[in-house]
Amino acid sequence: MICPKCGEEYEDDMQCCLWCDAPNPNYGRVEKAECKVGSVQKRNQGEINGFDYLEHSDEVDFAQRTSGYVVFKIAKFEFVKTIVGMLFCLGPFLFSVAAMFFVEELKSLWPLWLLVSVCFAICIFVLSRTVLAVKWYKDKFVLKTLYGETELSFDKSVFAEFGYEDDKGFSVCLKKEKWSFVLREKAFPEVTKMLCRIYDELNPKDIVQGGNGSVYAVFKPLKRPVGMVWYVVAFLFNVLIAIGNVLVSDTGKAAFAGVFAAVIVGYAFYHLRDVFEIRWYKDRFVLFTRFGEKSFSFDRSELHKTKRDERDALMFFFKKGRWSFVVDERVFPEVAEMMKTHYGVG
Repeated sequence: MICPKCGEEYEDDMQCCLWCDAPNPNYGRVEKAECKVGSVQKRNQGEINGFDYLEHSDEVDFAQRTSGYVVFKIAKFEFVKTIVGMLFCLGPFLFSVAAMFFVEELKSLWPLWLLVSVCFAICIFVLSRTVLAVKWYKDKFVLKTLYGETELSFDKSVFAEFGYEDDKGFSVCLKKEKWSFVLREKAFPEVTKMLCRIYDELNPKDIVQGGNGSVYAVFKPLKRPVGMVWYVVAFLFNVLIAIGNVLVSDTGKAAFAGVFAAVIVGYAFYHLRDVFEIRWYKDRFVLFTRFGEKSFSFDRSELHKTKRDERDALMFFFKKGRWSFVVDERVFPEVAEMMKTHYGVG
């Protein structure tokens, strides 16, 4: 602990500074954190009851509650967007098929029309798998699409991935066997909120005995860190396009591809700092990132800044050397709650 008054160093668990008797601002907060971890571990052992998470909403059909489930229907605007998107993709798909088989002047370009038809067919298939309604039971939930119903349970057998989709807001990706389903916040605000809370409680937070006798809790992110493979592939693809256009003296297209490659590098650099795991000790916490393990004490001087995003989620920025790392309330909700206590952030 570095004394904020005289700048001298002393032990973190002391009540005041050895040199000037200034009070330790972090004294007592470690014990609070330890109790918090204990309560989290105890809560995770409870049984998930889906009805405990239901909140009143005018958009929810509670009429079938007596039958054992509650119906959540897709937002009307999102449903309209899905139908319009399918119709928009259907036009180019039919045109490309007609060009391949029925228009003599365009038959010679059949590889191009085949590629176009396959791309739009995939888009139509993806849009057709949009979840139209969710049946919410006490011990499970059912997703209804154009292809029928898929039953999912509230346990770890269902892989859940949480993420942001720019202006579309928060989303939940659910995978069962070879199929995946996406629930977006704008389409199902109540369901995504409940799933976030449920899978957070099921998220592993194991109490671990370290090799040196230290005890810590392990927190995994609700949102999976972004993989770098796709960024690398997209960057190389745009670089090759830029080089090809330079060779044919098309500087305009080369410049566009170069700018796009630079944008990809920027996004990749931002996600390089994603946190894979947080280990919470009695006197410190450790962030696991692509740059290795970064240890931080509960000294407020290591907290670079805090801010809230457009959806009022709190973000903690910690700086180590030249690099800064973010602990997001929506990705690590329990850790963020304990950090609020430690750093006195409301």
